[in-house]
Amino acid sequence: MCLTRPSISSLARARRRVGVAPLRRLFETLAGAVGLPGQPGVFYRGLRTVAIDGTHPHVPDEEQVTWRYPKRVGDKLEFGYPLLRLLVVIECGTRALLTAAFGPETEGELAYAQRLLGVLDRTMLLLADAGFDAAEFLRDVGATGAQFLVRSSARRRPTIAHRLPDGSYLARIGYGTLPALLLVRVIEAQVTVTLADGSLRREQWRLITSLTDHTRYPAHELVDLYHERWRAT
Repeated sequence: MCLTRPSISSLARARRRVGVAPLRRLFETLAGAVGLPGQPGVFYRGLRTVAIDGTHPHVPDEEQVTWRYPKRVGDKLEFGYPLLRLLVVIECGTRALLTAAFGPETEGELAYAQRLLGVLDRTMLLLADAGFDAAEFLRDVGATGAQFLVRSSARRRPTIAHRLPDGSYLARIGYGTLPALLLVRVIEAQVTVTLADGSLRREQWRLITSLTDHTRYPAHELVDLYHERWRAT
């Protein structure tokens, strides 16, 4: 039996006839963690590692789209293709998609990220880049029961509350933004990156985590673990 491969335009027309609701239901049915204990990259000390990140896919330059997803605007002219902002949470080690949110680029990453927090629970450790280091967001991640390990922006300079034996330190963040300050552990690390031409580049990292027990969660392990976010995304 020979199966005919449908064209892209045929699939697009079929999706329009079906509508959004069945596709949403299909996504919600299939999305979720699939990694098993012992599977490489999936767990860290009993916590399932997941990562959040965003991207900007292009969408067609058509009136049916641009009313919702406008082009970028310069001083005088619009330019490029319309973009949408897509945020996802995926499972590290398997890249299984747990949840997603998308919409116009005009709304910031954190606004979409807030919509994804319902997928987190106390069995998980969330890895995220510097765009997700806002104190309010980290507080809300903690409220789900999940732990977090987030790269902090260079603008944040936490005041040291207590130094720990492994070189990390405890600090409180949220001054001026939170009614109650958030206790976090800060890990300072210098990372050496080998480029394709063999040259070296050194970067100073500042990681913020809710894993405050330096004995159970050593700093060097958390620095290595942060690389899992890159492998996943």
